[in-house]
Amino acid sequence: MEEQEESVPKTLNWLELRNIFAQHPELTRAQVFDFYRRREPEAKQTTLDWRIYELVSRGLLVSLGRGRYTLASTAQKYSSYLPELASTERNIWRALVKELQMPEGCLWSTAWANEFSLHQAARNFLIVEVPRDYVQAVFFALKDRHSHRVFLRPDPEILSYYVAETDKPIIVTAFVRRAPVQQVKRVPVPRLEKMLVDLFSSPNLFAAYQGRELEIIFSNAHRSYALDERTLLSYAQRRHKAPELRRFLRQLPDWPHSINLQ
Repeated sequence: MEEQEESVPKTLNWLELRNIFAQHPELTRAQVFDFYRRREPEAKQTTLDWRIYELVSRGLLVSLGRGRYTLASTAQKYSSYLPELASTERNIWRALVKELQMPEGCLWSTAWANEFSLHQAARNFLIVEVPRDYVQAVFFALKDRHSHRVFLRPDPEILSYYVAETDKPIIVTAFVRRAPVQQVKRVPVPRLEKMLVDLFSSPNLFAAYQGRELEIIFSNAHRSYALDERTLLSYAQRRHKAPELRRFLRQLPDWPHSINLQ
């Protein structure tokens, strides 16, 4: 980083920019433009665009999505979310892939949401998401191994009377194609953007994380990790929840009001 800074053209005012925004988890394109316009009122739009391009190209700014950036030094703190995957969870997924040769899907635990919530859920469950054509086969394969712990797309009544009373329940549901996932120890798990959208989009399934709790989860996730807002909204669109999610994000006091939320 020191070598990068020494070679930065003086016109970028990098050290001053870095010092002003050092305590900001992220900054917007408009904030960067305003920084330069205060110093060069006559600067053209193309000049300002070039300044941002140079900062990103030199690795001094990191893009978080359209119109949102963070300082490279800050990005080291606000890294991508990588959840801990227990060996039992890995084994469940690998056994399913070996038996059924599923082309896509993911696995995750609601326990991961506890990192961001104010209150810890009394009971967590494992979610196994698979292609729609595989849902029945996966359900019966898991039933053979885990018996009464497995539920197939439970409705609110089943969730309330049975899932809530089951130790370490496993819920099988359909995977939304092109959902944002990542690999952890060779097992596909959701990116943080997907987790957040799922919590928002399925209030019956994730009843413990609604209301004020959901607002806290989104705010803490945003403060702790690098989130791509375009990925968040794109997945929400595939879940037919994009307009509702935009309204929800706009009312969060510490969520940046970017162009994507207009």
